[in-house]
Amino acid sequence: MSVNETDPPVSDQPFPTAEVEVAPEPGSDSEVRPRPTRGALNRAVRESQLEVNAGIHRLLGMLVLLGTLYTCYFASELILPILLAAFFALLLSPVMKRLTSGWLPRWIAAFLLIAVSMATLVGIGNALYAPASEWASRAPRVIHNVTPKIKSLMRPLTEANKMGDSLNEMTGEKKSPQRVVVQAPDRPSLLSTTPRVLASVLAVVLLTYFFLLYGETLMRRTLMMRSTWQQKRVTVDIIRSIQSDISRYFLTVCSTSIALGCATTFLLWMLDVDTPLLWGALAAMLNLTPYVGPMIMAAMLAIVGLSQFPSLGAAMLPAAGYLGLHLLESQIATPLAIGRSISLSPLAIILWLLIWGWMWGILGLLLAVPMLVCVKVICSRVEGLERWAILLEK
Repeated sequence: MSVNETDPPVSDQPFPTAEVEVAPEPGSDSEVRPRPTRGALNRAVRESQLEVNAGIHRLLGMLVLLGTLYTCYFASELILPILLAAFFALLLSPVMKRLTSGWLPRWIAAFLLIAVSMATLVGIGNALYAPASEWASRAPRVIHNVTPKIKSLMRPLTEANKMGDSLNEMTGEKKSPQRVVVQAPDRPSLLSTTPRVLASVLAVVLLTYFFLLYGETLMRRTLMMRSTWQQKRVTVDIIRSIQSDISRYFLTVCSTSIALGCATTFLLWMLDVDTPLLWGALAAMLNLTPYVGPMIMAAMLAIVGLSQFPSLGAAMLPAAGYLGLHLLESQIATPLAIGRSISLSPLAIILWLLIWGWMWGILGLLLAVPMLVCVKVICSRVEGLERWAILLEK
Protein backbone atom coordinates (compact mmCIF):
# COMPACT_ATOMS: atom_id res chain seq x y z
CA MET A 1 0.00 0.00 0.00
CA SER A 2 1.47 3.36 -1.08
CA VAL A 3 1.69 6.35 1.15
CA ASN A 4 0.62 9.75 -0.15
CA GLU A 5 3.58 12.08 -0.29
CA THR A 6 1.46 15.16 0.45
CA ASP A 7 0.45 13.89 3.95
CA PRO A 8 2.39 15.39 6.87
CA PRO A 9 4.88 13.18 8.59
CA VAL A 10 3.70 11.34 11.63
CA SER A 11 5.39 12.61 14.82
CA ASP A 12 6.65 10.30 17.47
CA GLN A 13 5.43 12.64 20.29
CA PRO A 14 2.30 11.55 22.21
CA PHE A 15 -1.00 13.38 21.80
CA PRO A 16 -1.43 16.43 24.14
CA THR A 17 -3.94 15.91 27.00
CA ALA A 18 -6.10 18.62 28.70
CA GLU A 19 -5.32 19.33 32.33
CA VAL A 20 -8.49 19.06 34.55
CA GLU A 21 -8.47 20.59 38.01
CA VAL A 22 -10.17 18.32 40.57
CA ALA A 23 -11.68 20.09 43.58
CA PRO A 24 -10.61 18.63 46.91
CA GLU A 25 -13.18 16.70 48.80
CA PRO A 26 -14.75 18.39 51.85
CA GLY A 27 -12.93 17.48 55.03
CA SER A 28 -9.75 16.39 53.25
CA ASP A 29 -6.32 17.69 54.22
CA SER A 30 -5.89 19.37 50.89
CA GLU A 31 -8.90 21.63 51.42
CA VAL A 32 -7.88 25.26 51.90
CA ARG A 33 -9.88 26.86 54.76
CA PRO A 34 -10.25 30.66 54.98
CA ARG A 35 -8.51 32.19 57.95
CA PRO A 36 -10.60 34.46 60.22
CA THR A 37 -9.70 38.10 60.13
CA ARG A 38 -8.61 40.10 63.15
CA GLY A 39 -11.87 42.09 63.21
CA ALA A 40 -13.97 38.90 63.35
CA LEU A 41 -11.85 37.57 66.21
CA ASN A 42 -12.22 40.81 68.16
CA ARG A 43 -15.98 40.81 67.57
CA ALA A 44 -16.31 37.23 68.82
CA VAL A 45 -14.26 38.05 71.92
CA ARG A 46 -16.43 41.09 72.65
CA GLU A 47 -19.64 39.08 72.27
CA SER A 48 -18.37 36.40 74.64
CA GLN A 49 -17.36 39.05 77.16
CA LEU A 50 -20.82 40.65 76.93
CA GLU A 51 -22.48 37.29 77.56
CA VAL A 52 -20.27 36.65 80.59
CA ASN A 53 -20.98 40.15 81.96
CA ALA A 54 -24.72 39.69 81.46
CA GLY A 55 -24.61 36.40 83.36
CA ILE A 56 -22.64 38.02 86.19
CA HIS A 57 -25.14 40.91 86.35
CA ARG A 58 -28.07 38.48 86.53
CA LEU A 59 -26.37 36.53 89.31
CA LEU A 60 -25.63 39.71 91.24
CA GLY A 61 -29.24 40.85 90.77
CA MET A 62 -30.53 37.57 92.22
CA LEU A 63 -28.16 37.87 95.18
CA VAL A 64 -29.25 41.47 95.83
CA LEU A 65 -32.92 40.43 95.65
CA LEU A 66 -32.41 37.55 98.10
CA GLY A 67 -30.43 39.82 100.43
CA THR A 68 -33.18 42.45 100.31
CA LEU A 69 -35.89 39.89 101.14
CA TYR A 70 -33.76 38.50 103.98
CA THR A 71 -33.28 42.00 105.40
CA CYS A 72 -36.99 42.83 105.08
CA TYR A 73 -37.95 39.64 106.89
CA PHE A 74 -35.60 40.00 109.85
CA ALA A 75 -35.76 43.81 110.13
CA SER A 76 -39.54 44.12 109.83
CA GLU A 77 -39.90 45.98 113.13
CA LEU A 78 -37.64 48.72 111.78
CA ILE A 79 -38.82 48.80 108.15
CA LEU A 80 -42.60 48.62 108.66
CA PRO A 81 -43.01 51.93 110.57
CA ILE A 82 -40.93 53.73 107.93
CA LEU A 83 -42.98 52.28 105.05
CA LEU A 84 -46.29 53.01 106.77
CA ALA A 85 -45.26 56.59 107.46
CA ALA A 86 -44.04 57.06 103.88
CA PHE A 87 -47.33 55.80 102.41
CA PHE A 88 -49.41 57.91 104.80
CA ALA A 89 -47.35 60.94 103.79
CA LEU A 90 -47.92 60.14 100.11
CA LEU A 91 -51.65 59.82 100.78
CA LEU A 92 -51.77 63.21 102.51
CA SER A 93 -49.37 65.01 100.15
CA PRO A 94 -52.09 66.46 97.82
CA VAL A 95 -53.91 67.99 100.79
CA MET A 96 -50.57 69.22 102.14
CA LYS A 97 -49.83 71.03 98.88
CA ARG A 98 -53.19 72.77 98.94
CA LEU A 99 -52.76 73.89 102.55
CA THR A 100 -49.22 75.21 102.04
CA SER A 101 -50.05 77.02 98.79
CA GLY A 102 -51.50 79.91 100.78
CA TRP A 103 -50.32 81.68 103.92
CA LEU A 104 -50.34 78.62 106.21
CA PRO A 105 -46.85 77.53 107.38
CA ARG A 106 -45.73 74.04 106.53
CA TRP A 107 -45.32 72.79 110.10
CA ILE A 108 -48.82 73.95 111.08
CA ALA A 109 -50.35 72.28 108.00
CA ALA A 110 -48.58 68.98 108.80
CA PHE A 111 -49.71 69.16 112.43
CA LEU A 112 -53.32 69.83 111.41
CA LEU A 113 -53.33 66.91 108.98
CA ILE A 114 -51.92 64.53 111.59
CA ALA A 115 -54.37 65.76 114.24
CA VAL A 116 -57.42 65.46 111.98
CA SER A 117 -56.36 61.98 110.81
CA MET A 118 -55.79 60.75 114.36
CA ALA A 119 -59.09 62.24 115.56
CA THR A 120 -60.94 60.53 112.71
CA LEU A 121 -59.38 57.15 113.46
CA VAL A 122 -60.06 57.50 117.19
CA GLY A 123 -63.68 58.49 116.51
CA ILE A 124 -64.24 55.48 114.24
CA GLY A 125 -62.64 53.18 116.79
CA ASN A 126 -64.76 54.61 119.60
CA ALA A 127 -67.96 54.16 117.58
CA LEU A 128 -67.11 50.55 116.74
CA TYR A 129 -65.75 49.55 120.15
CA ALA A 130 -69.12 48.75 121.76
CA PRO A 131 -70.53 46.46 118.99
CA ALA A 132 -67.11 44.85 118.49
CA SER A 133 -66.78 44.02 122.19
CA GLU A 134 -70.35 42.70 122.20
CA TRP A 135 -69.64 40.36 119.30
CA ALA A 136 -66.36 39.30 120.92
CA SER A 137 -68.27 38.28 124.06
CA ARG A 138 -70.89 36.47 121.96
CA ALA A 139 -68.35 34.67 119.80
CA PRO A 140 -68.18 31.39 121.80
CA ARG A 141 -71.97 31.08 121.87
CA VAL A 142 -72.24 31.93 118.18
CA ILE A 143 -69.66 29.31 117.27
CA HIS A 144 -71.45 26.76 119.43
CA ASN A 145 -74.75 27.45 117.66
CA VAL A 146 -73.26 27.52 114.18
CA THR A 147 -71.24 24.30 114.50
CA PRO A 148 -74.24 21.91 114.05
CA LYS A 149 -75.38 23.80 110.95
CA ILE A 150 -71.91 23.66 109.47
CA LYS A 151 -71.75 19.93 110.22
CA SER A 152 -75.07 19.43 108.43
CA LEU A 153 -73.71 21.31 105.42
CA MET A 154 -70.54 19.24 105.50
CA ARG A 155 -72.41 15.94 105.92
CA PRO A 156 -71.75 14.71 102.34
CA LEU A 157 -68.02 15.19 102.84
CA THR A 158 -68.09 13.42 106.21
CA GLU A 159 -69.98 10.50 104.71
CA ALA A 160 -67.40 10.24 101.96
CA ASN A 161 -64.70 10.30 104.62
CA LYS A 162 -66.44 7.50 106.53
CA MET A 163 -66.59 5.43 103.37
CA GLY A 164 -62.86 5.95 102.94
CA ASP A 165 -62.26 4.87 106.54
CA SER A 166 -64.33 1.71 106.04
CA LEU A 167 -62.33 0.91 102.91
CA ASN A 168 -59.12 1.37 104.87
CA GLU A 169 -60.41 -1.02 107.55
CA MET A 170 -61.29 -3.58 104.92
CA THR A 171 -57.81 -3.38 103.42
CA GLY A 172 -56.22 -3.59 106.85
CA GLU A 173 -54.99 0.01 107.06
CA LYS A 174 -55.70 1.81 110.30
CA LYS A 175 -55.25 5.44 111.14
CA SER A 176 -53.18 6.31 114.14
CA PRO A 177 -55.02 8.48 116.66
CA GLN A 178 -54.02 12.13 116.55
CA ARG A 179 -53.41 14.11 119.68
CA VAL A 180 -54.49 17.73 119.73
CA VAL A 181 -52.67 20.02 122.12
CA VAL A 182 -54.46 23.25 123.04
CA GLN A 183 -52.24 25.93 124.48
CA ALA A 184 -53.79 28.63 126.62
CA PRO A 185 -52.99 32.26 125.74
CA ASP A 186 -50.09 33.75 127.60
CA ARG A 187 -51.21 36.93 129.35
CA PRO A 188 -47.73 38.19 130.26
CA SER A 189 -46.71 38.04 126.59
CA LEU A 190 -49.75 40.18 125.66
CA LEU A 191 -48.81 42.72 128.31
CA SER A 192 -45.22 42.78 127.13
CA THR A 193 -46.20 43.39 123.47
CA THR A 194 -48.52 46.31 124.27
CA PRO A 195 -45.70 48.87 124.87
CA ARG A 196 -44.03 47.76 121.63
CA VAL A 197 -47.24 48.31 119.69
CA LEU A 198 -47.71 51.75 121.23
CA ALA A 199 -44.08 52.62 120.43
CA SER A 200 -44.58 51.52 116.82
CA VAL A 201 -47.75 53.64 116.50
CA LEU A 202 -45.95 56.66 117.95
CA ALA A 203 -43.04 56.11 115.56
CA VAL A 204 -45.43 55.98 112.58
CA VAL A 205 -47.14 59.23 113.67
CA LEU A 206 -43.84 61.08 114.17
CA LEU A 207 -42.34 59.80 110.92
CA THR A 208 -45.47 60.80 108.99
CA TYR A 209 -45.27 64.29 110.43
CA PHE A 210 -41.60 64.69 109.50
CA PHE A 211 -42.14 63.21 106.02
CA LEU A 212 -44.85 65.80 105.43
CA LEU A 213 -42.66 68.55 106.83
CA TYR A 214 -39.36 67.74 105.11
CA GLY A 215 -40.51 65.76 102.06
CA GLU A 216 -39.73 68.48 99.52
CA THR A 217 -36.34 69.18 101.09
CA LEU A 218 -35.50 65.47 101.02
CA MET A 219 -36.38 65.31 97.33
CA ARG A 220 -34.17 68.30 96.50
CA ARG A 221 -31.26 66.77 98.42
CA THR A 222 -31.77 63.51 96.54
CA LEU A 223 -31.59 65.36 93.22
CA MET A 224 -28.31 66.99 94.26
CA MET A 225 -26.78 63.53 94.57
CA ARG A 226 -27.45 62.74 90.91
CA SER A 227 -24.54 63.56 88.62
CA THR A 228 -26.08 64.17 85.17
CA TRP A 229 -29.13 66.08 84.01
CA GLN A 230 -30.65 62.88 82.53
CA GLN A 231 -30.42 61.11 85.90
CA LYS A 232 -32.02 64.08 87.65
CA ARG A 233 -34.86 64.16 85.13
CA VAL A 234 -35.54 60.42 85.51
CA THR A 235 -35.44 60.72 89.33
CA VAL A 236 -37.93 63.60 89.33
CA ASP A 237 -40.19 61.70 86.95
CA ILE A 238 -40.13 58.60 89.18
CA ILE A 239 -40.81 60.55 92.39
CA ARG A 240 -43.63 62.60 90.86
CA SER A 241 -45.20 59.51 89.28
CA ILE A 242 -45.06 57.58 92.55
CA GLN A 243 -46.61 60.49 94.41
CA SER A 244 -49.44 60.94 91.92
CA ASP A 245 -50.13 57.23 91.35
CA ILE A 246 -49.99 56.22 95.01
CA SER A 247 -52.13 59.19 96.07
CA ARG A 248 -54.67 58.45 93.36
CA TYR A 249 -54.65 54.74 94.20
CA PHE A 250 -55.11 55.33 97.94
CA LEU A 251 -57.82 57.94 97.49
CA THR A 252 -59.68 55.81 94.95
CA VAL A 253 -59.49 52.60 96.96
CA CYS A 254 -60.45 54.40 100.18
CA SER A 255 -63.40 56.08 98.47
CA THR A 256 -64.67 52.87 96.88
CA SER A 257 -64.13 50.98 100.14
CA ILE A 258 -66.15 53.55 102.07
CA ALA A 259 -68.90 53.35 99.44
CA LEU A 260 -68.83 49.54 99.68
CA GLY A 261 -69.02 49.76 103.48
CA CYS A 262 -72.03 52.07 103.33
CA ALA A 263 -73.79 49.83 100.81
CA THR A 264 -73.03 46.75 102.92
CA THR A 265 -74.39 48.50 106.03
CA PHE A 266 -77.61 49.39 104.23
CA LEU A 267 -77.97 45.87 102.83
CA LEU A 268 -77.48 44.24 106.24
CA TRP A 269 -79.90 46.71 107.81
CA MET A 270 -82.49 45.75 105.20
CA LEU A 271 -81.88 42.05 105.97
CA ASP A 272 -82.26 42.77 109.72
CA VAL A 273 -78.73 41.64 110.65
CA ASP A 274 -77.47 42.65 114.08
CA THR A 275 -74.96 45.56 114.27
CA PRO A 276 -74.85 46.33 110.53
CA LEU A 277 -72.58 49.33 111.12
CA LEU A 278 -69.84 47.06 112.49
CA TRP A 279 -69.94 44.74 109.49
CA GLY A 280 -70.03 47.67 107.07
CA ALA A 281 -66.91 49.14 108.68
CA LEU A 282 -65.18 45.75 108.52
CA ALA A 283 -66.16 45.42 104.86
CA ALA A 284 -64.60 48.82 104.13
CA MET A 285 -61.37 47.99 105.97
CA LEU A 286 -60.97 44.48 104.54
CA ASN A 287 -61.57 45.79 101.02
CA LEU A 288 -58.17 47.52 101.20
CA THR A 289 -56.60 44.07 100.71
CA PRO A 290 -57.57 42.69 97.29
CA TYR A 291 -58.98 39.16 96.99
CA VAL A 292 -58.01 38.09 100.54
CA GLY A 293 -60.07 40.68 102.46
CA PRO A 294 -63.36 40.11 100.58
CA MET A 295 -63.04 36.33 101.03
CA ILE A 296 -62.60 36.77 104.80
CA MET A 297 -65.54 39.18 104.93
CA ALA A 298 -67.82 36.80 103.01
CA ALA A 299 -66.92 33.95 105.38
CA MET A 300 -67.67 36.14 108.42
CA LEU A 301 -71.04 37.19 107.02
CA ALA A 302 -71.87 33.55 106.28
CA ILE A 303 -71.19 32.66 109.92
CA VAL A 304 -73.28 35.63 111.09
CA GLY A 305 -76.15 34.56 108.84
CA LEU A 306 -76.00 30.97 110.05
CA SER A 307 -76.05 32.15 113.67
CA GLN A 308 -79.05 34.46 113.20
CA PHE A 309 -81.36 32.92 110.56
CA PRO A 310 -82.87 29.42 110.77
CA SER A 311 -83.10 28.56 107.07
CA LEU A 312 -80.05 28.07 104.85
CA GLY A 313 -81.30 30.40 102.11
CA ALA A 314 -81.84 33.32 104.50
CA ALA A 315 -78.50 32.62 106.18
CA MET A 316 -76.59 32.90 102.90
CA LEU A 317 -78.26 36.17 101.84
CA PRO A 318 -75.84 38.51 103.72
CA ALA A 319 -72.73 36.86 102.24
CA ALA A 320 -74.27 36.64 98.75
CA GLY A 321 -75.40 40.27 98.82
CA TYR A 322 -71.97 41.42 99.95
CA LEU A 323 -70.26 39.44 97.19
CA GLY A 324 -72.55 41.04 94.62
CA LEU A 325 -71.72 44.52 95.88
CA HIS A 326 -68.03 43.68 95.90
CA LEU A 327 -68.15 42.48 92.29
CA LEU A 328 -69.75 45.76 91.23
CA GLU A 329 -67.10 47.74 93.10
CA SER A 330 -64.07 45.71 91.96
CA GLN A 331 -65.06 45.16 88.33
CA ILE A 332 -66.72 48.48 87.46
CA ALA A 333 -66.20 51.31 89.96
CA THR A 334 -62.52 50.86 90.88
CA PRO A 335 -61.18 50.21 87.31
CA LEU A 336 -63.05 53.26 85.99
CA ALA A 337 -61.70 55.47 88.78
CA ILE A 338 -58.08 54.24 88.77
CA GLY A 339 -57.62 54.01 85.02
CA ARG A 340 -55.30 51.98 82.85
CA SER A 341 -52.01 53.37 84.18
CA ILE A 342 -52.30 51.61 87.56
CA SER A 343 -53.95 48.42 86.32
CA LEU A 344 -52.06 45.39 87.62
CA SER A 345 -52.16 41.72 86.74
CA PRO A 346 -54.30 39.68 89.17
CA LEU A 347 -51.67 36.92 89.18
CA ALA A 348 -48.95 39.42 90.11
CA ILE A 349 -51.16 40.83 92.90
CA ILE A 350 -51.85 37.38 94.37
CA LEU A 351 -48.18 36.36 94.30
CA TRP A 352 -47.19 39.71 95.81
CA LEU A 353 -49.80 39.31 98.56
CA LEU A 354 -48.52 35.82 99.35
CA ILE A 355 -44.92 36.99 99.63
CA TRP A 356 -45.49 40.05 101.82
CA GLY A 357 -48.32 38.46 103.81
CA TRP A 358 -45.95 35.63 104.73
CA MET A 359 -43.18 38.07 105.62
CA TRP A 360 -45.09 40.85 107.40
CA GLY A 361 -48.55 39.47 108.20
CA ILE A 362 -51.56 41.80 108.08
CA LEU A 363 -49.46 44.92 107.52
CA GLY A 364 -47.75 43.18 104.63
CA LEU A 365 -51.14 42.50 103.03
CA LEU A 366 -52.08 46.17 103.38
CA LEU A 367 -48.79 47.45 101.96
CA ALA A 368 -48.36 44.87 99.19
CA VAL A 369 -50.38 46.56 96.43
CA PRO A 370 -48.97 50.09 97.00
CA MET A 371 -45.46 48.64 96.89
CA LEU A 372 -46.33 46.82 93.66
CA VAL A 373 -47.55 50.11 92.17
CA CYS A 374 -44.20 51.70 93.09
CA VAL A 375 -42.28 48.80 91.52
CA LYS A 376 -44.26 49.16 88.30
CA VAL A 377 -43.65 52.93 88.15
CA ILE A 378 -39.91 52.47 88.68
CA CYS A 379 -39.65 49.69 86.10
CA SER A 380 -41.55 51.70 83.50
CA ARG A 381 -39.19 54.72 83.91
CA VAL A 382 -35.80 52.99 84.20
CA GLU A 383 -34.08 51.92 81.00
CA GLY A 384 -33.71 48.17 80.71
CA LEU A 385 -36.57 47.35 83.11
CA GLU A 386 -39.49 48.17 80.82
CA ARG A 387 -40.28 44.51 80.16
CA TRP A 388 -40.92 43.95 83.88
CA ALA A 389 -43.46 46.78 83.86
CA ILE A 390 -45.19 45.15 80.87
CA LEU A 391 -45.19 41.83 82.76
CA LEU A 392 -46.96 43.44 85.73
CA GLU A 393 -49.70 45.01 83.62
CA LYS A 394 -53.16 43.53 83.37
